Amino acid sequence: MLAAAVVVVLLGPLASGPASATDAPAYTVSIGAKGTWDRPDDTPSSPYIDKDGTFYYQSAHSLYGPTDSRTWTFYSGSDFDHTSRNPVSDAVNPADARDKNNDTTWRCNNSPTGREAGYADDTSYYSQKNFCDLMGVWVDPDTGDWYGLVHNEFTPQPFGDGLHYDSIDYAVSTDQGHTWDIKDHVITSPYSTERGDDAAFPHQSYDYGDGDPRLFVDTASGYFYVFYNSRVVAKAGAAGGDDSLAHVARAPMSAKMAPGSWRKWYDGAWSQPGTGGLESNMTPADPAHPTGYTPVAHDYDPANSGTVPEQIAAGLLPPKSDLLTMNITYDAYLGLYVGEPETVKQDGTEPQRFYVTDNLATQKWTLVGDPAPTPPGPGTAGSSTA
Repeated sequence: MLAAAVVVVLLGPLASGPASATDAPAYTVSIGAKGTWDRPDDTPSSPYIDKDGTFYYQSAHSLYGPTDSRTWTFYSGSDFDHTSRNPVSDAVNPADARDKNNDTTWRCNNSPTGREAGYADDTSYYSQKNFCDLMGVWVDPDTGDWYGLVHNEFTPQPFGDGLHYDSIDYAVSTDQGHTWDIKDHVITSPYSTERGDDAAFPHQSYDYGDGDPRLFVDTASGYFYVFYNSRVVAKAGAAGGDDSLAHVARAPMSAKMAPGSWRKWYDGAWSQPGTGGLESNMTPADPAHPTGYTPVAHDYDPANSGTVPEQIAAGLLPPKSDLLTMNITYDAYLGLYVGEPETVKQDGTEPQRFYVTDNLATQKWTLVGDPAPTPPGPGTAGSSTA
């Protein structure tokens, strides 16, 4: 989602070695007045260029109540600041009037995930069995067809708790967004997504699956990259709260998002299938943690007992990832990919952090903007103020 305030960051040249106290680059951050943005939604606003050169962005929401709004909305114009709601936002499938962009209830419940999902025992809060958002669109240069990722929240309250399972499908529109065919699963949980499956999750918590995708189309490498989240959730009656982990998968653009083309990043390699494969939690790369991911022995395993805080304290589960919900872009001036995750505490007390990498194939994200190292004093080997 676009920020409500304009943030300008001016970076000096990146140093090739340790900076001294006299030649450290200057960093300036200024925040202007709140802008005119007035279209917040439940998903980020995802931009793309149509086959005729028109600028679009789309956003979506799928609210839970029986009469709440559930829409996929599209805007078009010359750029983000000069757009208007496109009429395709109100398009109805001529073959089935229940399938429409401004009410996706039927579409979500009858998608591949929706057909496998089940309703909550009490539907007064979660009124449907699947809630789905379009999150990220790519226009195929060969055909002009629109391809998109679909975030699903399905089978609500699977263990009597307050949440649901997540998964990611893909959808195709051959008529510039008027109608959509949600084709198949592309990124799904390594574990069961059946209601009340205590055999798969025998202890106090469960993994709710993979969702909240952030699509990045890397034409330089010819890959789609998708940064996504999972969550370890306490079952009803269990203490301790939840934990959120960050992951990434990729697929060659030539495969056009087909299910078998996706590979998850696991244990330092693109080694696991997108559907049902294992996945590593992403962490910032630094001298103490050079790999940029949680070691397998310290990552989530449903066989481990204990509440979420107990597992974290025992080293059986990483804490909330610093790279969670990360949107990325490429900065041509820096020659680096720049990532912006959410803040960890989400309470307004932490600064927004940015991470960079020069190679998406290795997924080693380093923090930028830290204070410079403290110059060594007499008899010291140097220390960091960070």
